[in-house]
Amino acid sequence: MTTPYTKPSTSTSHQIALLQRRGLTIDDPLEAEHYLKHIGYYRLAGYWQIFQNDAVTHTFIPGSTFEQIAELYNFDRELRILLLNAIERIEVSFRSVLVNEMCSAYHPAWFTRVEYAFSEEVLDKILKTIDKELSRSNEDFVAHHDRKYGTDKYPPAWKTMQVLSFGVLSKIYGNIHKNVPEKKKIAKIYGLPSEAWMHSWMQVISVLRNYCAHHSRVCYRIFSFPPKDMRRPQLPWIKNAPPTGGPLSQHLYYQLCAVRYLLHTCCPDNHFNDELRQLIIKSPGVELNRMGFIPEWEHEDLWQ
Repeated sequence: MTTPYTKPSTSTSHQIALLQRRGLTIDDPLEAEHYLKHIGYYRLAGYWQIFQNDAVTHTFIPGSTFEQIAELYNFDRELRILLLNAIERIEVSFRSVLVNEMCSAYHPAWFTRVEYAFSEEVLDKILKTIDKELSRSNEDFVAHHDRKYGTDKYPPAWKTMQVLSFGVLSKIYGNIHKNVPEKKKIAKIYGLPSEAWMHSWMQVISVLRNYCAHHSRVCYRIFSFPPKDMRRPQLPWIKNAPPTGGPLSQHLYYQLCAVRYLLHTCCPDNHFNDELRQLIIKSPGVELNRMGFIPEWEHEDLWQ
């Protein structure tokens, strides 16, 4: 049996008073009011929970300040922006490499052909998703294709895949049959051991991208699907990798490592390293160890 929700909406001044009663130090009430008004109590609660020592009474650890919460929030926001920029490079590259390698070897609509698929059932689901994306697309090139060639056949991959999400692209790649040699070739282009790593890492990056795009907290998050542990790296990597299946592999640091590694190929002149370091330097209160960062992480080959 459910319980009716009876909590009323409260003003920002009431929210500030409540936080103070719970032990949070607020030196600048006007700043706190601005954050509560323009970011929201509930959204900020996702950041101040780590400063609380009681999940029932929501009391704060002695010495906790609103400035600490603001610093963590701003760090997370800027980190998401940094990641979105990096992931955009990876997504565009992956889409292009997938299209070029498969189209040059097979039919322009290879993604519809069962002979290249590992699972016909998965292929059917993917095609239903593609149908939806094409039907609601307002891209000029899709409309032009339909007018000239009709809608009974799919546009070639170089058109169709421009309207598909990163998640759908990773599913298409994952469902390419293992006997199709281009699947492994694509993984090798990115310096990954095999198609299993490529599929895993693309899924991971896709999920991370969705967290960032929907303004969800990424710092201090535990990810249920970590990147497949690297073996025989062809490009600069980390020596002190988190143990396979261990809790550290589920932290943000390993996700960042995967992003950085893929950038080696798709955007060699990127500034991800420098921008990440600068963000960390200006946020001294953020606990890197809670995100899985290892001591001396910046001296690893990957981060040079």
